[in-house]
Amino acid sequence: MGNQTMQTAEQMLNLLNDLVSIGSISLSEAEIQFPLRVEHHLKQIPYFNENSSLITNHLTTDGRSFLTALYKHDEASKTVVMISHFDVVNVEDYGDLKHLAFQPMELTEALFERSDEFPLDAREDLESKKWLFGRGVMDMKCGLVQHMSLLERAASEQWKMNLLLLTVPDEEVNSVGMREAVPKLLEMAEEHHLNYTLFLNSEPMFALEPQDKNYYFYTGTIGKIMPAALCFGKETHVGEPLSGINAAWMTSMLTNDIEWNEVLCEEVNGQVSPPPTLLWQRDLKKDYTTQIPHRSVSLYNLLLMKRNAADVMTQMKKIAQSSARKMEVFMKDKYDVFQLDSSQLPTIKVLLYEELRAYACEKMGDEYITKLEQSVISQSIGDSREQSIQVVDQLAILSQELGPMIVLFYAPPYYPAVNSSDNRVIRELSEEIIQYSDEQFSYELLPVEYFNGICDLSYAGLQGSLADMQRYDTNLPGGKELYAIPFHEMAKLTAPVINVGPIGRDAHKNTERLYLPFAFEQLPKLLTHLLLAHEKQ
Repeated sequence: MGNQTMQTAEQMLNLLNDLVSIGSISLSEAEIQFPLRVEHHLKQIPYFNENSSLITNHLTTDGRSFLTALYKHDEASKTVVMISHFDVVNVEDYGDLKHLAFQPMELTEALFERSDEFPLDAREDLESKKWLFGRGVMDMKCGLVQHMSLLERAASEQWKMNLLLLTVPDEEVNSVGMREAVPKLLEMAEEHHLNYTLFLNSEPMFALEPQDKNYYFYTGTIGKIMPAALCFGKETHVGEPLSGINAAWMTSMLTNDIEWNEVLCEEVNGQVSPPPTLLWQRDLKKDYTTQIPHRSVSLYNLLLMKRNAADVMTQMKKIAQSSARKMEVFMKDKYDVFQLDSSQLPTIKVLLYEELRAYACEKMGDEYITKLEQSVISQSIGDSREQSIQVVDQLAILSQELGPMIVLFYAPPYYPAVNSSDNRVIRELSEEIIQYSDEQFSYELLPVEYFNGICDLSYAGLQGSLADMQRYDTNLPGGKELYAIPFHEMAKLTAPVINVGPIGRDAHKNTERLYLPFAFEQLPKLLTHLLLAHEKQ
């Protein structure tokens, strides 16, 4: 191995421990510092010591950074982009062991004293002494270690291909890192004459069901979108509830029709997307008063396979219209019970945000509405979801004569689904690694079309038309000023995607853990075989 520092199991474990020790929780100071640590390690590789300009920290608009490191071979244009994220979720769930969450060796040791508090599968894994516990060990710093090791090996052995390591912040929240990296990838391709032929991610394998012991790799990634609804009712005093329409009630009726709704699931080749679920629901009253809530909002988590933003909005409108009719029937029945004149009851309109905005622009002028959106975005405190709610709320108040109404919109983030299963390159590589795993390790590696955790491969290309994606931008309150996805640039990335990573369990839990024998003995060989097979394609 000469002076290589990232090749043996022990070296990789040491590197993993070092990277995990920097607790790069999304939006923390450590997340900002983390890429400098990766750069420090990569500069120990002779190739990068001599070609330090090929390692770059790129600043994001919000002051974080993503890192690229390029190994170039003079005779190659074929380029594999190895994508990882280095942010992790917070560690509150570790309780009194929080101080050890980023010290995997010490944490794993400390857990032995309280293993009886764990579910059986975690206890068995702990007692086997083959698993390493800690925040980020499997999601996804082990994947980053693999990519760093591959980069070192390619440079040392002068593989006849180019390898571009890309590691980004913010995957766990809004993917600022990956969204801003996409245009940079196009720039780098031009500058260095790179032809991107494969996007490789190494997020960990996830169990498809409890106690699942299978080995998987993924030829795509599931998508995620956040359809949202602002219900605008009619204000009244709580002493006269029948004179108004309670928006919080409207929202609960709508949520009842969306929660776990199988119509919003998809099935592709036997794999079914999980049903939608409510993520956030509240009324928009600022203080306690005896006025009923007449504006209320809800955000829903929806996972995608083939569908895109335009498809989902069509489905949501249909469900909301059906919900509105149920609300009207309910109100009419209650008016009859209380012997009131139900002929005076209004119909409940269902509008898309783009329709509400067009109406507000016609009423107040384009310039007024644009300035209003900008001022809300610059003044409102909170995250981008909160800001999108504030924008739609302001426009609904300006257009309240349209009420009662349900306004459908999108809140960030949006991860489009990607699937490369039918790609020739991926079909051949899949056969290669399945056969290799069988011959070398005697286990069956199973292909899954969609990685069932969310991941940054969503932005490594565009499956769907730009016109359909436009529907996302036009129904996002605040638009690109608030949250921009580089759809046009993504459309120029045409290489297929694959995800081959370590075996891990319990991502985002205090029992997050990594299976060491596979991570540092077998996975490096598997990934090396994958890349060398791709070089020959």
